Amino acid sequence: MVIRIFIGLLLLLSISSTTISKAQNVAGLWLGVTYPSKPTQDVFNYTMTLTQTGNALAGTAQTANPDVPFGGLAYISGQVNSSTVTFNESDKNGNTTVKDICFWRGTMTYNPVDESLIGTYESITNGTTCTDASGGKVELYRIVLKSGATYCAGKPINLVVTGKNVRWYSSAAKTSRLAIGNTYSPKITQTTTFYITQTLYKNESPAVPITIEVTSPTFKATSTNTGCDKANGSIEIAASDTTGWQYKLNGGAFQKSPLFTSLSPGSYTVVAKDAAGCQAEQPVTITTDAAPTISSLQSTPPMCATANGEVTVIAAGGKAPLTYSIDYGVSFQSSPIFGRLPGGAYTLRVRDANGCEVNKVISLPSFKPMEIISATTVPTTCGQSNGQITMTVAGGQNPVRYSLDNRQFQANTLFTGLQAGVYTLLAKDSTGCTISQSVSIAASSGPQAANIQTIASSCGEENGAIVIPTSAVATNVDFSIDGQSFQRSSNFSGLKAGTYTLTLKDDKNCVTTQSVSIPLDCADRIHLPTAFSPNQDMRNDALTVHFAFPSIKVVTFIVYDRWGAVLYNRANFAISSGEPLWDGQINGQSVPAGMYAYRLDCQFPDGTQLTYRQSVALLY
Repeated sequence: MVIRIFIGLLLLLSISSTTISKAQNVAGLWLGVTYPSKPTQDVFNYTMTLTQTGNALAGTAQTANPDVPFGGLAYISGQVNSSTVTFNESDKNGNTTVKDICFWRGTMTYNPVDESLIGTYESITNGTTCTDASGGKVELYRIVLKSGATYCAGKPINLVVTGKNVRWYSSAAKTSRLAIGNTYSPKITQTTTFYITQTLYKNESPAVPITIEVTSPTFKATSTNTGCDKANGSIEIAASDTTGWQYKLNGGAFQKSPLFTSLSPGSYTVVAKDAAGCQAEQPVTITTDAAPTISSLQSTPPMCATANGEVTVIAAGGKAPLTYSIDYGVSFQSSPIFGRLPGGAYTLRVRDANGCEVNKVISLPSFKPMEIISATTVPTTCGQSNGQITMTVAGGQNPVRYSLDNRQFQANTLFTGLQAGVYTLLAKDSTGCTISQSVSIAASSGPQAANIQTIASSCGEENGAIVIPTSAVATNVDFSIDGQSFQRSSNFSGLKAGTYTLTLKDDKNCVTTQSVSIPLDCADRIHLPTAFSPNQDMRNDALTVHFAFPSIKVVTFIVYDRWGAVLYNRANFAISSGEPLWDGQINGQSVPAGMYAYRLDCQFPDGTQLTYRQSVALLY
C-alpha cells in the first residue's frame, strides 16, 4: 500500500503558487526525475506538459516508466512568481481524496540558463486516502534553443539547445539521428526543421521540433537606361516584403530608399540587406539608349490660298514614347502630324522619353492663288442663243478646267451658243481649288411689233384681218404670215378665223416671230326654229339647228315643261348643221303638244361660248 500510494504521488504532480506581478514562461514539455527522501522508495522518471496564461499554470503529469501499474494522468495547477513555481495536484475534477492515492504539493525554482525546474515535493495528507507525509526532490528539464533561429545564407550555423543527453534527429519518428549533445553546427542552405530529444533516467523524451530559418534577401533590380549619354539612368529594387530593408550601390553607404537615380551608363552592384541583417547582391548594367532619328518628312503643300498644308514626321528609335514639336520645342504633341500650315520653312523636332532630341527642316511652297484676268463676252444677235464668253486665268495648279454655272467642266476657255443673261464663270485647278466670277451676256434687239389689231372673221367666211399701225414698228421692216413671202405692208386681210405666225425681218436680216389669232364671229349666225311637228311626215319633224360652219360643241341642252320641270337633258356632244337637237320624245314616248322652254349652251370653233334661252311649239 505504501508503495502504491507513493507511485500515485509521483504520477499526479501538480503545481500551484500565489499571484505574481511578472512571471517567467515555463510552458512546454519537461522531462524529470523524482528522488524520494526515504531510501526504501524507488526513483521514478516522468514528464510534465505545462501551459501558461499570465502567471497561472495548468497541465498534466505522468510517469515515464512503463512498468508502473497506474497509468492515469495527474492534473496540475499552479502559479509562477518570478522564478519560483508552486504547484498542487488533483484528479481531473480537482479532487485530492482518491483511494490509495497521495497527491503532491511542492515548490520549484526555474533556472533559465539550463532550462530546469528543481525543488521539493510533499504528499497532501488528509487522514483518510493519504496518510503518508513523505516527500522528496523533483528535477525537471526542457529543450529550448538558446542560439538564434534565423541565419543568413552562406554564414556558419552554430546551434545551442538546453536539455540532458540531447540527441538531434531529421524527423519526428527519430529514425535518423544527426548528432548528439547540446551543440550542433549543421551544413544547411535552406530553412530546416530538426527534432530534438533529451534522456533522463534511461527515458528519452518525445521529439521537440526546432526550425532553423536560412534567409537571403530575394529581390529584383530593374534598370532604366540613360539617353544621349546623360546621367539620367536609374535602378529600382523591388521585393514582396521589404520592411526594414536597406540598400547600397557599388560599396556605398546603405540607404532606406530602393531607388538610385542620376546614374551614368556603366556596371553596378546592388546590395540589399533585410531586417535580419542578411545581404544579397545583384549585378546591374545601365546602357545608353539610342537617340531617335527622323527618316523623312512627308508634306502636303497648302492649297486654295488657305493655311491647309500638312507635315508628317517619320521617326524611329529612342525610348518610347516619342513626342513632336514644330515650334522649336516650345510645345510637344503625341501625334507626328501637323496640319493647317501656310507656306514657309519649319523645323520639326522629335524628343524621346530620355529627353534626347533630333531636328529636321522642311519648306512648304506658298500657294499661288488663281485669279481671273479677264472675261470677254459677245452678246447675242437677232434674239438668238449665239452669245459667247472667253476667260483668261492665272495661277493655280495645272491643268485648269472651266465651267459655266457649275455644269460640266471643260478644258476650253470659250463658251458658245449662250442666251442673253447672267452666268457664273468658274475655274478649277488640279488640286480642286476653284474661283468664280459673275458674267452677263447682253440681249440683242430684233424687229418688234406692238399694238397688233385683228378683225374677226364671220362664220364660214374669210373676212378677218391683221392690222399693224406703221407707228408701232421700225422702218425698213418686212412682214410675213405663216411662211408666205415677205411684204413691206404691215396689214394682212382676207383671213379666216385661226392662229397665224407673224414674222418680222429688219434690214440687218434679224428675224422675230410671234403668234396672232383671228377670232370667229358667229354670234348671229345660228338658226333655231320656233316650232316643229313630230308627225313623221319627213318635214320639220324635230327641233333642228342650222349654222354656217361645220359643227359646234353643245355644252348643255335642257328642255323644261310649263312648270319648269326638266323633261330632257343632254350635254357635251358635237352637232353638225342640220342635225336635230330634240325629236319631241322622252324615253321613247312622245310628249303632248304644247309650248316648251329650252336652254342651249354651245361653243363655236373659235372658242366663243353662247347661251340661248328660247321656247318652241310642239305641234301634231
